Amino acid sequence: MKVLITDGVDPQCGQILAQNGFDVTEKPKISKDELKEIIGGFDKLIVRSATKVTAEILESGRNLNLIGRAGAGVDNIDIAAATRRGIIVMNTPGGNTISAAEHACAMLLSAARKIPQATADLKAGNWNKKKFTGVELEGKTLSIIGLGKIGREVATRMQAFGMKTIAYDPMIPDEYAALLNIELLPLHENFKRADFITIHSSLNESTRNLISNETFDLMKDGVIIVNCARGGIINEKDLADAIMSGKVAAAALDVFESEPVNPDNPLLALEQVIATPHIAASTDEAQIKVAIQIAEQIVAWNRNGKLEGAVNASAVELAQAPGVQAYLTLAEKLGATLAQLAPKEANNMTVRTSGEFLHKYNEVITAAALKGFLDVRQSKDTNYINAFTMAKECGLVLDQRFEKENPDYTNLISIELENGTEKRMIGGTVFGEKEVRIVMIDRFLVEFKPEGNIIIYNNVDKPGIIAQVTQLLLKHNLNVAYVALSRDEEKNIAMTAIVVDGKVSPKLLEEIAAVDGVSCADLVSL
Repeated sequence: MKVLITDGVDPQCGQILAQNGFDVTEKPKISKDELKEIIGGFDKLIVRSATKVTAEILESGRNLNLIGRAGAGVDNIDIAAATRRGIIVMNTPGGNTISAAEHACAMLLSAARKIPQATADLKAGNWNKKKFTGVELEGKTLSIIGLGKIGREVATRMQAFGMKTIAYDPMIPDEYAALLNIELLPLHENFKRADFITIHSSLNESTRNLISNETFDLMKDGVIIVNCARGGIINEKDLADAIMSGKVAAAALDVFESEPVNPDNPLLALEQVIATPHIAASTDEAQIKVAIQIAEQIVAWNRNGKLEGAVNASAVELAQAPGVQAYLTLAEKLGATLAQLAPKEANNMTVRTSGEFLHKYNEVITAAALKGFLDVRQSKDTNYINAFTMAKECGLVLDQRFEKENPDYTNLISIELENGTEKRMIGGTVFGEKEVRIVMIDRFLVEFKPEGNIIIYNNVDKPGIIAQVTQLLLKHNLNVAYVALSRDEEKNIAMTAIVVDGKVSPKLLEEIAAVDGVSCADLVSL
């Protein structure tokens, strides 16, 4: 278990990992070229914000199975590329919450009272009391864009200054925000009502350039803006223009679109702007917390499969729930079985779960079914992390459905696969705590354990056929382990599943298919 740590993560991270049997290499100032050259020799990579884990780097990381971010933001990691390769991306939510929140509050206070500018002027030998007249916070409205852990901590602290707090966060219920004395409003209403705006959202396609000329037009004259979240959320050119026009009275920035910030950035030339070099989480306490936290999360995952802080592996987290493991085994078996029974060109899959217990595990059950299917059909290195991505790349059209109950089984998983003209279906359940069974194939109700080599054939329902098939098995020196029989409601067509010990040759399948009355014979190997 080889771990590479970059970006100057606190030494306690490496110490904890080494104490738990990991082979740790620390390269705090590694270059992109060196990282690309050596990453193939490591199982796990731990970074802060400086190392850019690109698709190119991941391509070279042939043995990587986990990337740990000692901090909250993961925009320096190509999540889509990591997911496609089945690599867990893990961060440390909450480890630097207090540090980041305190820095945002300090920046807001500094912008309101012009503290950095007054300090620099005083040290230059001046005494300009009137020049640095500020504004009070009490009674002012603070808009918090992004009401996650950091945003909530900022709200608590600024309420102590007598500020009215409003917020925008589509993921937070109104009732929860009300408990924090925060009024949730639409984004445009936040911009209209705020005297101060502080940003605490992640950077993605929906938040890039969220603050721009269009939104400045909605704001009050003299608004003060703080960004300690991510560069790129504010359009820097538009912000510079808004400051020079007087629309924005001041800005306090810890992050920039390009870091390190370009010395020619127009914002740096404006006295109304105070700035720090992305240090909101850079306190001794925070760096120690996130270093210890990421190490402990990796140890827990390696030791007992407990997954915390994963940003792209919700299915893996669900898989750890009590009682679900047997159903995941079943789903994989069903997927693998269907891959061997259905036409090669079939690409429309429907995964159904029935029963209240299975409802909340729909995603991970589908991931397990896809893994079983793709491992057979595409010989892909599929896991619960990349299953949906791999299915899409293989042209599989997926539909997930849930039914509250099934008339025959408390909990049932069924998978259908069709190509427009032909459809195959297979279903299964778990008896007790771990007895996995296939209980239906197409229109036939049948019960057998999905393991080993299974010969499945349909035939006209008449005497003597199973005897002829048994003779063929004897001829090929194959022992029968289990036989399951079924027939359709009209009692015209029967289906038989025979589990045998030993290898089934193509010749045997041809001989079974040639038996009078047999319409087809398939082999499923599990």
